[in-house]
Amino acid sequence: MNLELLQILLNIILIISALYLVCIFAFTYGLYSLKERFFTFNKKNDLKVSILIAARNEENNIERLLKSLYNQTFAKDLFEVIIIDDHSKDNTLLIVENFIKENNDINLKIFNAEKEGKKFAISQALHLAHNDLVIVTDADCVLKTTWIESIVNFYNEKKCKMILAPVLLSPAETFFEKIQVLEHLSLIGSTAGSANIGFPVMCNGANMAYEREAALEVEKFRKDFNIPSGDDMFLMEQFVKNYGHQSVKFLLSKSAIVETKTCKTVSEFFRQRRRWVSKTKAYTSWKILTTAFIVLFFNLSIVSLFVSAFFIPALWSLYFLLTLLKFFIDLPLLKNITSFMNQSGLLKWTLLLEFIYPFYVVFTAISGMLINVRWKR
Repeated sequence: MNLELLQILLNIILIISALYLVCIFAFTYGLYSLKERFFTFNKKNDLKVSILIAARNEENNIERLLKSLYNQTFAKDLFEVIIIDDHSKDNTLLIVENFIKENNDINLKIFNAEKEGKKFAISQALHLAHNDLVIVTDADCVLKTTWIESIVNFYNEKKCKMILAPVLLSPAETFFEKIQVLEHLSLIGSTAGSANIGFPVMCNGANMAYEREAALEVEKFRKDFNIPSGDDMFLMEQFVKNYGHQSVKFLLSKSAIVETKTCKTVSEFFRQRRRWVSKTKAYTSWKILTTAFIVLFFNLSIVSLFVSAFFIPALWSLYFLLTLLKFFIDLPLLKNITSFMNQSGLLKWTLLLEFIYPFYVVFTAISGMLINVRWKR
């Protein structure tokens, strides 16, 4: 590599690093300026809610979800639960049907999916829903008992079109689980911070709510149903297009946290992340695309320096310097969100994660764009 080419490469890395700094600083500012919400429960309420869930081969998880729905502090006569069984090949359907028979005081219904895929299942449930506010979660989640009540209280205050809420991966016992939780917390922190500055670029379909009529309206404009992933992101993207960036708010409240499982194996983890990445090429929002490409190219810069350093040893110092810079840029956001989630003990793994993360991001980005993905096997 000649000096002129090296200088161009270093200038590009400098520009990308500056953009990354600005991006993460903005999200961090948004997160720190977002006030944690505490609610007084058991208030009078007449708002009715529909809970939508897509399930496929969840026999090991769905009973935990059903029990956490049954134990909600929100009045049972004010919410309905609609589950769409997406062609399960296990006992998911049977478990739900038995739960309905044993607990007839909760308005719970299950339907067979008309089409295949989570996106179609959620759409089908939306059209079957009767109530003004819709809340969506996943079949492998566990909910705080105050989950519905927290979201309803927040909606009654804000009257926003869409609400995003926190998701925590659990457990975090092995090293692999710990870095999964820490990486996911960085995404939740960025989701909260970006939404709070009126720049929503991420969301998580395991914990979100929206007005039913608004969702039915934006569905008319969506063109992403041929893409297996992204039931949450494409919906949020269309909400912002139709109703503006202030229509999306993040609920920062421990009483609204949803827990879902960490991936058990590395292959399962990468399949999930490839699903997330595969939808990027179909986004039309410049905010989402710009953020995604800044993060990708910053991490690609670190990987490029690592590879180049084998041929130009002087670049090793720059590689370590850029990785440490990323660590110090990311740390304030991670410190805030891990504290909120009571996961501060994971911060000690942050520096190690920073050395792993760029390679993981580049690998999943490339493979996610090239490999065909499905929602679930």
